[in-house]
Amino acid sequence: MNYDRSALVDCRLHVLAGPASGFGDYSRGGDAFNEALAAYWAELETALERCFGATLVSSRATDFDARVLLMLFGSTARSYLAIRTPWSGYLEAGLLLQKLDEAGPAGERVRAAGDRIEEATKTSRAAHREMLDTLAGHVLGDRADTVVTSADLLADGFDDARRPDPADFPAYED
Repeated sequence: MNYDRSALVDCRLHVLAGPASGFGDYSRGGDAFNEALAAYWAELETALERCFGATLVSSRATDFDARVLLMLFGSTARSYLAIRTPWSGYLEAGLLLQKLDEAGPAGERVRAAGDRIEEATKTSRAAHREMLDTLAGHVLGDRADTVVTSADLLADGFDDARRPDPADFPAYED
């Protein structure tokens, strides 16, 4: 597997989001899986930081200018992770959609407004990602286009093949 700047940004987002967030792959399993995945992301981030020779965490940056820009990176990442729509969190909304259909013009207006919110959310997410990538690229400097391989990580002591698999964890926990 290859890890570029975008993968480093994704890793930072997963670490920042945490296992209870439902962000990314965190939503695919139960608590034990999410905790194991959170540990994996944190270890991967540390390994990638060593390979890139830089961090995306303001408090770990050694360069003053990088720390300042990474403060904005952190707030942008938190803002990105907070983006939601009224439909966020629904695993299945069939009954709700049926009731909106039965509501006539009010349901149509709700659906149309929901569509506009969804489009605005997509635009916002894309702008956030652009900002995160640009800040990361600037902070990484001449390492911005670095690509780290699984073999590079393994040589540095991290085996990315140890990524937790939700199938290895119970679907429901007490």
